Amino acid sequence: MSTINTLPTGVTPLAPLGPWVDHKHAAHVVQFYGEDDFLLDELSRFIGTALGAGEAAVVIATEQHRDGLARRLQAWGLDTSLALAQGRYVPLDAATTLAMISPGGWPDAVRFAEVIGGVMARVSVGSQAEPRRIAAFGEMVALLWADGKPDAAIRLEQLWNELAQTYSFNLRCAYPLSSFQREEHGDLLLKVCAEHSAVIPGESYTALGTQDERLRIIAHLQQKAQALETEVAERRRAEKELRRTQAQLETLVEQRTAALRQLSSKLLSLQDSERRRIARELHDSLGQYLVALKLNVDILRQSPERKELWSQSEELMERCIAEVRTLSYLLHPPTMDAVGIASAARWYVEGFARRSGLKLTLDAPGDPVRLPDAIELALFRVLQESLTNVHRHSGAAEATISINRSSDQVLLEVKDNGRGLEQEMLKRFRDTGAGAGVGLMSMHERARELGGKFELESSSTGTSVRIAIPVPPDCAPGAWHTRAKENVEEQITSRNSV
Repeated sequence: MSTINTLPTGVTPLAPLGPWVDHKHAAHVVQFYGEDDFLLDELSRFIGTALGAGEAAVVIATEQHRDGLARRLQAWGLDTSLALAQGRYVPLDAATTLAMISPGGWPDAVRFAEVIGGVMARVSVGSQAEPRRIAAFGEMVALLWADGKPDAAIRLEQLWNELAQTYSFNLRCAYPLSSFQREEHGDLLLKVCAEHSAVIPGESYTALGTQDERLRIIAHLQQKAQALETEVAERRRAEKELRRTQAQLETLVEQRTAALRQLSSKLLSLQDSERRRIARELHDSLGQYLVALKLNVDILRQSPERKELWSQSEELMERCIAEVRTLSYLLHPPTMDAVGIASAARWYVEGFARRSGLKLTLDAPGDPVRLPDAIELALFRVLQESLTNVHRHSGAAEATISINRSSDQVLLEVKDNGRGLEQEMLKRFRDTGAGAGVGLMSMHERARELGGKFELESSSTGTSVRIAIPVPPDCAPGAWHTRAKENVEEQITSRNSV
């Protein structure tokens, strides 16, 4: 049978007609489109050519596309009512037909052969000895795709190919390009194309008039695809790095949270320990003196003439006053407020040497240079904690204390001649900041809070604790003299009133 390239007399095509392929060379073509007008223009040429040549057409489409096709065919002057009466034209609703062949949402081979195969069998029978050629159009695959069932759509394409082994027809399927907007749709689009013998690209490509224009567009699309692949790869690397960084941050936050909880627990423990110590001091010293003083007062009520008891009571009161003053100084030495860390350290070292029996040597500036209160208090607490550790844990007979200040930092070092720390404990403290007791942890935190550095060195010949804290550049000697004088006078007045 010869190739048909023209419509019946009086019919004006909207665009050049494509060749009508002989039924012995059936084709399964997929068309991608962006706008409905492009789809309907191509479809009207495809179906109109077949009907105009006296052949058959089967259209399985949505109502909107069936109506649009009918208007275009009518504009061409084609009488579809005659083709319907002759059984050459069979328009079917895509959704209704899909429901008939897809029980449970999956295309059934038996139902497909009964329904679609039956339609093909009927329209192929003509008045002539040779069966009619059939132009078929189907949108059921597009409905499955839009419903999120790409595998079902591809299976339906395969059933069409299987049906082509029994009936000869030229089939055209159509998919809107909007169904392939995501990156992962690229592989699926290739699977769809693999089930077809030819592909009609979207209107942006087919509208080009010359082969040179099309080649230029292909090159441009290749460049875009390469740029997109590069961008996707970079985005994936960035997302991977972001996830890795996020995981690291989460781990760091968890570690810091755990460390803060541990520090909080240890600080509470240290606070409780300090309170127990103060309570013990009050009970063992001040409490005993007050009990003895109460007994003396009771006796003096009965025998006020006993002069020795008056003398003992006076001595007990002096001891009580001294104990209260000592506890007050230990909690916060007033000399530090008056004249600074050097004076407070000297007073504390002398008192600690008497109480502990340790031989202590202090090297501190003779004339105090005032530092910010927070720095001086941190240095004093580190000194207290260091000497307490020397006395309780080191087994040392002597220790040296030095306080030195440079232009940008102040350095406190306490060094003893004791047995030193266990190396495993020392390593764990350096690596994690934990494992060496509450005292060392508190010293480390005091240095960190002030932007300083805490160092701990230990061997079998002794231990060295060193804390270096940066000082503001404006903390030079000068205006502290007036405030120091006022503070000393205030302290003298306060002691006299006691």
